[in-house]
Amino acid sequence: MKRRALLVASGAWLAAAAVRSFAQAPKAPRLIAFVHPGTESGWRLRIDNFRVALKELGYVEGRDVAIEMRWANDRIEQLPALAAEVVALKPDVIVTAGSAGVAACKKATSSIPIVFATAGNPVEQGFVASLRRPGGNITGIAVYPGLSAKIIEIAREAMPKARRLAMLVHDADPFSKYMVNEFEPNAPRLKFEPVIVRVARAEDIGRAFKELVDRKADAVFVPALTFFTSNFKQFVERSLKTRLPLLSTSRIMTEGGGLLSYGTQAEENYRRAAALVDKILRGAKPGELAVEQPEKFEMVVNMKTAKAIGVKLSPTTMLRATKVIE
Repeated sequence: MKRRALLVASGAWLAAAAVRSFAQAPKAPRLIAFVHPGTESGWRLRIDNFRVALKELGYVEGRDVAIEMRWANDRIEQLPALAAEVVALKPDVIVTAGSAGVAACKKATSSIPIVFATAGNPVEQGFVASLRRPGGNITGIAVYPGLSAKIIEIAREAMPKARRLAMLVHDADPFSKYMVNEFEPNAPRLKFEPVIVRVARAEDIGRAFKELVDRKADAVFVPALTFFTSNFKQFVERSLKTRLPLLSTSRIMTEGGGLLSYGTQAEENYRRAAALVDKILRGAKPGELAVEQPEKFEMVVNMKTAKAIGVKLSPTTMLRATKVIE
């Protein structure tokens, strides 16, 4: 009798142990799929900031989350295929950047949550219903509207004698048309003759700067579009070679040798994207998470470049700079 009871007890203990073992089995990492229109080398710092932010939120990569990266390498036409590829992986959330990235991911899925680290005019482009209540499966961090107009104001203040202000345009990026529509009417308002020069591929950069020189541009505005930021070194090199002041909404351009920049901190946007991903992984619906807008702005001036190309910036500009590179 005792032997039978012992066997029964042993069996019960083994069964309970098996249940406990099953219950304590590690869960598979949640999958985050990244679809980026840029290049890995050009955007690595921002992705690193995203990863660091996840770690600070308590996620251990490989244990709690797995990240699958897909890079379009500035070939925007590849984004739809990359988006479809990651949708097939059935990730818990997709992270992307730029108008083209959001558009491709939106077309690829209406159910998997999508977070954009940067995107301009998300309502006007049909990505979300409103900033406060996005609806659907998309949310993220919006690019601050009006940056093109702000750059024009800064250019007029910084270089009072300049007459022709150029802007480079990458037509493959859907956001370009909004920037052109903002640039063309605002430049004459501040007594600039607007000059538009289009760049389609990296091979066009040399030709573009030759055109800028031929059209006697006094300065060139290079927006923080994915293509331009990915290839910032080439744009900076050409601006230094032609002694043409380069203005941008991307700090990386100025730190690399451009004259000045005004805009948001892109790295901070990727950190905030990580916070939105965290909320979604915890059960929040993207359509109920308000699209966030930039909170921090900075103006960076590169005095080393100013001296090299012979540009004297106004005292007011120097006083407004939040960072000066000597």
